[in-house]
Amino acid sequence: MICLGHYGWALEITNSSDSYCWLKDKKITLGILYDGDIRQILLHEIAHINTARFCNQRHNKAFWDHLEYLTRRFMKSSLDDHQLRHKEATEFSGFYRVVYGIDR
Repeated sequence: MICLGHYGWALEITNSSDSYCWLKDKKITLGILYDGDIRQILLHEIAHINTARFCNQRHNKAFWDHLEYLTRRFMKSSLDDHQLRHKEATEFSGFYRVVYGIDR
């Protein structure tokens, strides 16, 4: 996180298979029952930090490009099978959100 300039974030470990990135709370919830490389799901949630601000937490092309970059940089590998399946299922569901005024 420090290498990416992200400070003040908390990591919460849970006994589940679900992981989330909570931008407002600056917290990543990491489910240790994830059925894949736990380091990749952690990088997956970290990738949301830089890409979710403009796309409502969606998994769009910018998100997947950033995750692939993080995986190459920090793990010296490509996405694992779990992430590739997730990418295939969600890559084109992301959208950019334009908000005028106050969003309530």
